[in-house]
Amino acid sequence: MTEGLKMQAVDEDLAKARRRQIFLAVTRVLARKSFHQATVKEMALEAGLAAGSIYMYLRSKDEILLLLAESMVGELVEALSEIRAHAEDDPRRELLAVMRVALDVIDRYREAFAVLNHELRYLEQRPQYRTALKELLRPYREALASPLERGRALGLIHFDDLLSVVEALHMLCSGLSMGASMLAKTDKETYWREIAGIVEGRFFEP
Repeated sequence: MTEGLKMQAVDEDLAKARRRQIFLAVTRVLARKSFHQATVKEMALEAGLAAGSIYMYLRSKDEILLLLAESMVGELVEALSEIRAHAEDDPRRELLAVMRVALDVIDRYREAFAVLNHELRYLEQRPQYRTALKELLRPYREALASPLERGRALGLIHFDDLLSVVEALHMLCSGLSMGASMLAKTDKETYWREIAGIVEGRFFEP
């Protein structure tokens, strides 16, 4: 590797590490206050950065929302190879495993996820963010869609409209964060058993 390529790799690794550092700091800040109450300076200081240096990695406060999406989806994507290996080509097992990892990520960053979920419509209405957001969320939606499509082809999973089902499954996972007041006394494992039971078709069993 040439010296120039080495420096580029180092710079990319540093930028990735810094974005991760900022992401974790933002999740801590959002556990204390709302996105609109929190300032970029506060988030930078939480990350251990000078107030102005955060703009080396994010161009605006709105891009913090994109960073939340990128980081959370990234954690799911990192788990996909292991999920698929353990699923042993069974799309039903793969689908449940993807949902379980998504639920774990949502639980890990509950407040930040709630903020992101609340602000999605705002981002989608802004042309400068719409395409980027769609690309950031695409791996997550594909992780749900892929086993659904294979399962339908094999006659193992039954549905009519793929996009509707993907959104419905996402909403099931999202409920752990979005139903915070109603689920204040419900632990993650209890919630998981119920939504997994719905997906597996036990909801109407005697």
